[in-house]
Amino acid sequence: MSKQPFYHLRPNKCIDRTLFIQTLIGLSRQLPISDYRYTGFGSYTFEDFKLFHDTLNISSMVSLEREPNAYKRAEFNLPYGCIKVKNTGSTEYLSSLILDDGDHNIFWLDYVSPNELGTQLADYATLLNLLNPNDIIRITLNANPSSLRDSDLPDELHKTRLRVLKERVPEECFPNSIIPEDMTRGRYPSALLKIIKAITLQSLNDTPPYSPNFMFPLFSSVYADGQQMLTFTGIVLDSHDRELDLRKVLSDFPHNTFSWDDLCRIEIPALTFLEITELNKLLPNEDIRQQLIAQFPFIFSPSNGQALDSYLSYYKYYPNYHQVSF
Repeated sequence: MSKQPFYHLRPNKCIDRTLFIQTLIGLSRQLPISDYRYTGFGSYTFEDFKLFHDTLNISSMVSLEREPNAYKRAEFNLPYGCIKVKNTGSTEYLSSLILDDGDHNIFWLDYVSPNELGTQLADYATLLNLLNPNDIIRITLNANPSSLRDSDLPDELHKTRLRVLKERVPEECFPNSIIPEDMTRGRYPSALLKIIKAITLQSLNDTPPYSPNFMFPLFSSVYADGQQMLTFTGIVLDSHDRELDLRKVLSDFPHNTFSWDDLCRIEIPALTFLEITELNKLLPNEDIRQQLIAQFPFIFSPSNGQALDSYLSYYKYYPNYHQVSF
């Protein structure tokens, strides 16, 4: 938590956060989002906390900070008095957390370290068993397959990565469908999402005689500002009748696919203010792809269609940074 890089200066992370904000805005048409308590990892910049308060008027917020020095720095940098910083890690916090039946919560387990994947997934499983209907949960995991160790033998690389992944994930939560070929940069995020799904279905299974609570997936995203990351966002429901209502209120936000399998890929390169200005003059336009490739070959190329697709989908959310004098 304390060693997170400056994600507030990283455009793809910023877009991913904005998509979450858009989803919460849509859900506010059905749910009292402003009354929810938000719990996350604010570090000392509190970017998501400031957005949730400014945009959604959420005024009950808890930030977890494990390291003592980072906790002191976070306390010093608090942007609002409605944020409580707790000097504890997520495992310790969740192990003693009790949620009343009437509580409304948003949790974002925004993890960074790939080496702690087992603990991170255990925290996620613990939280699932605490949530109330209409609570919203979001988990971010490192999705860089090279973090699973490289092999000196190229032919053994994917098998080595799969073996390391199995060592980090409980056996009962590891889908048999994950194979060595999934240990590539393009396919590893989907493998992690399968694991998240398996853990979720073990904890939230609305098949009688189990609890009626189940997870309704909203959207999942993959982004990279250096390290590739996967984020899953879902909402706990206790009635399938609510699904149609939520689909309707989120119909203006197409990144919400309501699927365990679809991934929003956010891979926009770093852009200057002038480049953004000139690109946006040509948008929106469904037939602009070839013109953008021809006009901006130093940004987009035919061999990297994902970068162009990302920009066409999320250009409205690309952040602008300016120097400010205090």
